[in-house]
Amino acid sequence: MWYRVLKARYGEAGGRLREGGRNSSVWWKMLCRIREGVGNWFEDNIMRVVGDGRDTLFWHDRWIGDIPLRLKFPRLFDLAMEKDCSVGDMKDRGWGIDRGAWVWRRRLFAWEEESMRECSLLLCNIVLQDTVHDTWRWLSDPIHGYTVRGAYNFITTTEDMVDRSLVDDVWHKHVPLNVSLFVWRLLRNRIPTKDNLAIRGVLPFTATLCACGCECNESVSHLFLHCTLSADLWALVWNWLGISFVHVGELQQHFIQFTKMAGMPTYSHFFFQDCLVCYYLGAMEGKEQTSISKYGFYSL
Repeated sequence: MWYRVLKARYGEAGGRLREGGRNSSVWWKMLCRIREGVGNWFEDNIMRVVGDGRDTLFWHDRWIGDIPLRLKFPRLFDLAMEKDCSVGDMKDRGWGIDRGAWVWRRRLFAWEEESMRECSLLLCNIVLQDTVHDTWRWLSDPIHGYTVRGAYNFITTTEDMVDRSLVDDVWHKHVPLNVSLFVWRLLRNRIPTKDNLAIRGVLPFTATLCACGCECNESVSHLFLHCTLSADLWALVWNWLGISFVHVGELQQHFIQFTKMAGMPTYSHFFFQDCLVCYYLGAMEGKEQTSISKYGFYSL
């Protein structure tokens, strides 16, 4: 029922609810922004389990194989007259070679007919169950299914997703190259904070307290997020932006959380990325007595 309400309000395209444009609510825009998070984290972890096939989109949903059929057979999808048909409808029309399910915008070329035969061969052993409804499967936890806690843990503990996003997000034409390079190394904990210098034998382990006098060990996360000086600076940033924000524990998650804030339009993400990259370097320069300025950030 909830899906039907949203579909009636905002519309649907390719089996997905539309964002709705300018007339959509702020709440709905925030939910839509979540799926634009790091990578295709949600779509990569769901799969359609087909029963009668009435609620599964033949081309758009991932229901057979590892990817949707529109990606496995992109040429056939482009030529298909009906792109939003269900699996059940295709089965009823007959998806064998030269059957009624295949309706094209033009006659297929020889190599396109070979692709169609491959698709038909893939479908020949599919048996639908008229008394069973289609369901979703959450691949990250097939036993217990989808939960908010499980999705949150998946996002915050998947290093590959974090690293893939960070590779692209620190390099911008509006930011000087040396600044982007510093932040790239910062997010990988490759700058000479006191804890790193102690590990490499440059400093004794008894001399790793933060230079700001807050009686805490100087690490990357502490220096740029949790130190008294850094925390005060972040409070001024939140006040300037007019938003509420909860610090996460690690710098990588903080970078992603800040630059991809839900509810913000996509073009603003690039603005926040530029600001955050420059802010990190500015925070470092404001701590002239720290080990970074004393030993130089090229020493590692």
